Amino acid sequence: NPQTFTLANGMQVVVVPNHRVPVVNHMVWYKVGSADDPPGKSGIAHFLEHLMFKGTKTLASGEFSRRVARNGGRENAFTSTDYTGYFQTVALDRLELVMGMEADRMTNLVLTEEDVRTERLVILEERRQRTDNDPAAILSEHINAALYVNHPYRVPVIGWEHEIKGLDRDSILSFYRQRYAPNNAILVVSGDITADRLRPLAEKYYGAIPRAPTPPRARPQEPPHRAQRGVVLEDARVRQPSWSRSYLAPSY
Repeated sequence: NPQTFTLANGMQVVVVPNHRVPVVNHMVWYKVGSADDPPGKSGIAHFLEHLMFKGTKTLASGEFSRRVARNGGRENAFTSTDYTGYFQTVALDRLELVMGMEADRMTNLVLTEEDVRTERLVILEERRQRTDNDPAAILSEHINAALYVNHPYRVPVIGWEHEIKGLDRDSILSFYRQRYAPNNAILVVSGDITADRLRPLAEKYYGAIPRAPTPPRARPQEPPHRAQRGVVLEDARVRQPSWSRSYLAPSY
């Protein structure tokens, strides 16, 4: 039985009470993912997710994660085609701490050229490990590229290697300022909490952030598919051959 309300700045809030233990899971979901990457800048949404763990105007680089750990919590983030999410699991009495830090990095992210350079190397290594070293992942990437003719789902979430190498600090910050705003985000808190108890905290930390003019989401529609497409990958690392077929289907 989730409880919902909306802040004056347009931020949606969802509360899922579960009072079994005094723990909460605090999440901010941004309505932006790899399908929102500008043409020629694939991987920028995922790149920004990594860089959100750098510093802000009030927190040193990496201090966000260190504070969560010192307070017995755990945290992470993820990027998909249509959303980017950040979460922390903490004791109830540490909820206000993580809300303040998450609200801080929604608008006060500070990036240096060194931050971007070093994190690019991390992401390129992630791509090598998860995609380039895995024949199944390579095949999946090429299937999506062949399946979608016009829709941005044809581009991998992590981005194409040559475009990741071209992403710079200015383009990432521009993407951040356009997309990371309270009116483009959903706050979800589950655990030992109620909407009445969360509302004043949400208004204090997130409600104080002004809404921003976020660009409309471009989702070009697929033209009629008039030809079957096939993708074949041969790789010496494959021990067991496999076969699959993918279809486009109406949206759920």
